[in-house]
Amino acid sequence: MKKGIFVVSMVLCVLTNVFANGAQEASSASYPSGAVELVALGSAGGGSDVLARNITDVITTKDLCPQPVNVVNKAGGGGAVGIAYFSAKQDADYNLMTINSTHCLLVHTTDVIKAGKKAWTPISCVATDEQTIVTRTESPYKTWADVEKAMKAKPGSMTVGCCDDMDAMTLNILEKETGVQFNHTAYFASSEIFTALLGGHIDFAIANPAEIVGLLEGGRVRVLGTFSPSRLSGLFSEVPTFTEMGYEACQVQMIRGIVGPANMSRDVQLYWSNILKQVSETEEWKNNYLNKNYLGATYMDCDQFTTFLESHEANLVEFAKSNGIKVVR
Repeated sequence: MKKGIFVVSMVLCVLTNVFANGAQEASSASYPSGAVELVALGSAGGGSDVLARNITDVITTKDLCPQPVNVVNKAGGGGAVGIAYFSAKQDADYNLMTINSTHCLLVHTTDVIKAGKKAWTPISCVATDEQTIVTRTESPYKTWADVEKAMKAKPGSMTVGCCDDMDAMTLNILEKETGVQFNHTAYFASSEIFTALLGGHIDFAIANPAEIVGLLEGGRVRVLGTFSPSRLSGLFSEVPTFTEMGYEACQVQMIRGIVGPANMSRDVQLYWSNILKQVSETEEWKNNYLNKNYLGATYMDCDQFTTFLESHEANLVEFAKSNGIKVVR
């Protein structure tokens, strides 16, 4: 199997058991007795923030929790700032955090979590996300073929913005499979990338669909290709996949999930797993989050997610090593 599609394959393996033996509710009727904090590992408007806001919106409108769930944004370091903040929390049962595949890799490529320490307590996987490459509308590059022609004539003449390891790995796959070579520029948050892109400081950006929907609707960006196994719908329906363009290994998908601190109690882990299952079954979630942001409907309860993450992180680490990313944990 080509490494570019490892995320897709791992997700599909788990989906055969997704709805078997769902997690039970926490046994303590008194929980929660106060507000719960949900840390979004990114700035307002980014993919993690959109995930967190949609979860809390459904919890509130459906009255699924007797206490407020408050979103706190922690951007920086591709998630490292937020993970460090979250790991220092004292009351484990009153804190939640968004994660995606990038963060699963980050805990192995930085010392944000010390060796030998448990990173977090898995609660639920709630969706899978895609990757795209975009340019500003004013760009002379209308298709990926235009980019490839220009880049092969003058290697390294254009710059792509990335904000985390998954973006960098996606770009690495693209360069390896297409034979082009970009300059890479790293940013702390997706909002910074789009400011640079629209300002003409960089030529392209790697981004999730949810991060560019508004810009695409406003006619400010052009999507040149997606790293999805098949074409996306709606605004992205006319955008070809790199598989269509003859690059079968250019497939990358991210998981999006919720975790608790490493020392979260089992009862509370089960409580939130059940809450998120209820969230995932609502029409509001499907319409306002999954469909609106072009996400895959992938739900795993806490036990399924725990099993999945063991293999998922192992594959991410293997992939990182093969692409020259240093692994420290």
